[in-house]
Amino acid sequence: MKKATTKMVTMTMEDVRQRKIPKAEQERLKRLATMPDDQIDTSDIPELTDFAGAVRGRFYRPLTQSITIRLNVPDIAAARQLSKVKGMPYQTYIRGLLHEALLREAKLVPARARKG
Repeated sequence: MKKATTKMVTMTMEDVRQRKIPKAEQERLKRLATMPDDQIDTSDIPELTDFAGAVRGRFYRPLTQSITIRLNVPDIAAARQLSKVKGMPYQTYIRGLLHEALLREAKLVPARARKG
């Protein structure tokens, strides 16, 4: 494989997502994807052997946050019944209802009121 150039390019994630991949690079990536792992040349990648300063999960951020919320017993019973009809767990059903309600309410609140 060719040696990597030392020219550094800074891109946002949006830039990466919208980047047009040239046909030659697409073909090279297709060939690489079909190649067995033991045939891929990784000799230019330094071996990492010292994990002394490593921190597990440093950049991990869960997409959801768990909280406890108190709901009325009749509301929970209704959610359980409706979720069974829809074929989903009741907590997932409640989460979906809450999400839809928040989106609907956000449209009703003027933008300047949300900033404050």
